[in-house]
Amino acid sequence: MLTNAVITFFNRYPDKEQKKMVYLPHRIDRAWYHISRKTTPSQGGLISSDEHMLRIPFDQCADWKPADQFATGQKGTCWTVQNGDLFIQGEWCGGEVMGIDDLKKQYNGVVGMVKSHSENFIGSSPHIRISGGV
Repeated sequence: MLTNAVITFFNRYPDKEQKKMVYLPHRIDRAWYHISRKTTPSQGGLISSDEHMLRIPFDQCADWKPADQFATGQKGTCWTVQNGDLFIQGEWCGGEVMGIDDLKKQYNGVVGMVKSHSENFIGSSPHIRISGGV
């Protein structure tokens, strides 16, 4: 599988000490990333938005866990993909964030949210497929 980007995912994790959800970063060194402009008609005219498409090769999934096993893992030792998780194109040098608004304030590059995903681990090019937007 061709790769063209470093991606950082931010998984939602319940912080019992702070009694709220936080987003923990996990860097993916090799991923395929594409962004396209999507335009849809509405009553007020046309609405334009970015549509993100990501593919994470299976060889980058050593620390990946299915969503139902992720919550039972130790904080920061593994990662997963769930709808509502956040991602950036590039490397994150900070710590956990509180949400997409907090991430946008701290990062000047492409920021997105996972809208759908699937694990395609069968075939000649096993990967995790992710679609997102803002």
